Amino acid sequence: MPKRFTTKIGLRDLDILTAIDRTPLTPAQLCKVSQTFSVPFHDEHNLRRRLRRLTDAGLLKSWPYAIVSNGRSPHYFKLTREGYRLLYGEDAALPRRRYFGEISHGHHYHTNYLADVIVHLAVTGHRQRIALRHFARENSVKLEAGGFTMYPDCAFQLVNAKGRAFNFVLELDNGTERMRSRQDVESIERKIRGYDIHQSQFAADDPNRYVVLFVTTRSVYRLPKILSLADTFMQNRQRTVFVGCDFDTLLASNPFHDAVFTDHRCLRRTIVPMQNAASKKQHASLTVTPVS
Repeated sequence: MPKRFTTKIGLRDLDILTAIDRTPLTPAQLCKVSQTFSVPFHDEHNLRRRLRRLTDAGLLKSWPYAIVSNGRSPHYFKLTREGYRLLYGEDAALPRRRYFGEISHGHHYHTNYLADVIVHLAVTGHRQRIALRHFARENSVKLEAGGFTMYPDCAFQLVNAKGRAFNFVLELDNGTERMRSRQDVESIERKIRGYDIHQSQFAADDPNRYVVLFVTTRSVYRLPKILSLADTFMQNRQRTVFVGCDFDTLLASNPFHDAVFTDHRCLRRTIVPMQNAASKKQHASLTVTPVS
């Protein structure tokens, strides 16, 4: 028998649950990403009231972040088991327990930064008629190749208005991992080696081929070092496997219009190929600019 909730569930409520299923979100982040909903929220206060209703109905749960924003700690929302079943059905296999639980304090900044990036890509893409599809949340994808194992922070597909799809995995770098290590421990070098081997199995026109997005959140000097390592260890420098951008630059730009991502050859590019309106050509061309 279908479960009865204390509030009527509409399409916009399902949009809320779907967004929070991707990553924990604060009301401010959720209000921003609602621009991609069929009916956006124009007032955060109205959104907060709806979140309270969904929480009272047992579909959401929230906790305070151990970070300060605008003078107070924002709350982040996650789905409950009932919320997850409402999205995916009563018989859906449930994620692991930590999906529903409180985030450890040491992971708060990482989760909040990651949510900001996901929301920004979804919203700016929506404005360009590019949809975010097939989203895989943090640690839900396991890639193995050449003895390396990678768990990206998320994976997703961007689909333009003509139906062309582009695959990505995202690595959010908070400056805590070693760049290189002689020991068999987690490092940026190991990630680069692993992704390079794994991605090399796909031909240039293979629909499963993907690009690794590195987004750095701290020192501006971190990204050039990561891309330099990529240039050193890539098996074929003519391929594009890794591109990167620092967090502040990304959020201050439209990455579908502005060439803010840099690859290992020091070429700047948009996140996906965009049609050059000035040339009025019918085919799409990647925006590439040499770094000065």
